[in-house]
Amino acid sequence: MKDIEEIYTAYALPVKKYVMTLCGSSALADDITAETFLKAVKNIDSFHSGRMLTWLCAIARNTYLDYANRKEYKNKPLDDVCGAASALSSPEEDYIKKDERLALYRYIQRLEPELRDVVYLRIFAELSFKEIGDILGKSENWTRVTFYRSKNKLKGWMENEK
Repeated sequence: MKDIEEIYTAYALPVKKYVMTLCGSSALADDITAETFLKAVKNIDSFHSGRMLTWLCAIARNTYLDYANRKEYKNKPLDDVCGAASALSSPEEDYIKKDERLALYRYIQRLEPELRDVVYLRIFAELSFKEIGDILGKSENWTRVTFYRSKNKLKGWMENEK
């Protein structure tokens, strides 16, 4: 029982952050994270090797996709993912930073789902390319190339906006 508590304590927050990038809702992320750990406990025998976080994120992604298909849930902009602005910055700077973040999140939402998954897993879940490849069932090289192309696409969109 203590092992399960240690796993939950170590990985619940990173899994929730990843799920937040998928759904954009804190309440839904809590539900999917809880369901992820329930499935992980039930299927712990299927975890053989590798990183626990990679395995949990794969379960979380599949759980979210099941929910999305079942409820016809669509991704929302990540407004509630934005962190609080620094207390030292001026209101004008805060507004500009928030506006830029929201624009970036909107552009990320325009990416094809597979590209969006790579960007979310790399930036928000802070996973390695190998781990992302394992989650998505692709090679590490495919993941690197996809992330690079996605980054360039986002950069191009943002530069064209200026």
